[in-house]
Amino acid sequence: MAQKTETITLPDKTFSCSGGQGPLGHPQVYLTFTDKGKIDCPYCGRHFIFEAHVNHSTQMDGVK
Repeated sequence: MAQKTETITLPDKTFSCSGGQGPLGHPQVYLTFTDKGKIDCPYCGRHFIFEAHVNHSTQMDGVK
């Protein structure tokens, strides 16, 4: 059975991920969002979304 991947929305463009499991996690890596506003951790596969990108996309949905 495939493990569910967690999706996290963050307010900062640069952040770190350590797997979230203390000593059972993975080495801490620093990641920076691209212009697409999304990135996956290369170790644990968590999906990260840039909060400003989500807010901008939501506002643009109503614009015609």
